[in-house]
Amino acid sequence: MQQQSASDPEYSQIVLWLDFYSQLLTPRTREVLELHYNEDMSLSEIAEHLSISRQGVHDKIKQGLVHLAEYEQLLGLSTRYVAQKKQIENALIALDASEPQIARDILSQLHETL
Repeated sequence: MQQQSASDPEYSQIVLWLDFYSQLLTPRTREVLELHYNEDMSLSEIAEHLSISRQGVHDKIKQGLVHLAEYEQLLGLSTRYVAQKKQIENALIALDASEPQIARDILSQLHETL
């Protein structure tokens, strides 16, 4: 198993990037990434399924991750989504704690960003 470096994106982050940006990838790169991250197929399984080499699959994954990271850097859609989701979560926590004004303030801030 390959060790992750500090700059490598987390699995859940990659899945989010695929949700937001997969249509911007080439069809083959998108297919390889979706099989690997969404279908949980190994590199060998993907290689056999697509009739390409395991190295070819590895290269497509690396290439795709670079492109996804670039799209996120430029557009920031998944970062924004995660931040907005956290704001909603905090508003719900405030409501559960009987603090409607805090929830209202959080939701007002969220509304301003949309």
